[in-house]
Amino acid sequence: MKRLTALFLAVCMALSASVLALADGTGTETKGYLVLGEDLTSTELETVLSFLQVEDMDDYVVSYTTNEQEHEAFDSYLSASVVGSRALSSILLVPGEEGDGISVTSYNITYCTVEMYQNALISAGVEDVAIYIAAPSAVSGTCALVSAMNAYSTLTGEEISEASADAAVDELVTTGELGDAIGSNDTAAELIALLKQQLLEQDLNEDELSEAIDNACEEMGVAIDDELKQKIIDLLLKLKETDIDVDALAQQAGQLYDKISETMDSMGITRESALNFFQKALQFVQNLLSSLFGSGE
Repeated sequence: MKRLTALFLAVCMALSASVLALADGTGTETKGYLVLGEDLTSTELETVLSFLQVEDMDDYVVSYTTNEQEHEAFDSYLSASVVGSRALSSILLVPGEEGDGISVTSYNITYCTVEMYQNALISAGVEDVAIYIAAPSAVSGTCALVSAMNAYSTLTGEEISEASADAAVDELVTTGELGDAIGSNDTAAELIALLKQQLLEQDLNEDELSEAIDNACEEMGVAIDDELKQKIIDLLLKLKETDIDVDALAQQAGQLYDKISETMDSMGITRESALNFFQKALQFVQNLLSSLFGSGE
């Protein structure tokens, strides 16, 4: 697989001025959750912290991701050369307010795009965080996805399920393959996000997913072979079994509509219908919980 070359530079990294102190599980105040690649040299660490605008590591909850953890997550999907032999990409996770969604900013990441990270993290169950990703030099960025999920688990005190984590990794890699095939990382991420929305909105089966992929590819002016198409179908069926946060996906649907509104219009998807579906899904869950557990008096 060719390495993707898109590099997304930051436009809003004013962390020092804008981040409120937060409390971790021990009650200690922290500015965020810093997860570093374990194999960074002291010079590389200095470079990464500079990108992340971290002046004092003591202000953050700090942990590390190992190359072994990378390989455990990605070896079923990527060649060892893409994953690499050193854990270098690192992340700073800053919790946001409810409804903020997931924002991603990256430096020196060549395989994973911002949209790929966002899509994968939504599938993993992550929500309402700002994530800043950096490496000392150009790397694939696979370590950062593992780090982001680890940081979110630390933040919430709950482990991301193995199934959700695997789906997130699968989505990241499949989107990368799609980007290689059609020549655009952005279009690949948009296509996968669009299909995820249709999957949840219409509860598509395998045959219907195949048709939806054909329609989406035609509308977006791209072509893929049968092998890649089947990989996308398998991914979507896997995602169907995970607990995707519909609120986060609703917000993403609105952002996606702004970027590819013509395509969504042609497929009968309006901004209102996209957002209304997810709002109804949330209300259904709330009503179900209320009926099961009562009013809580």
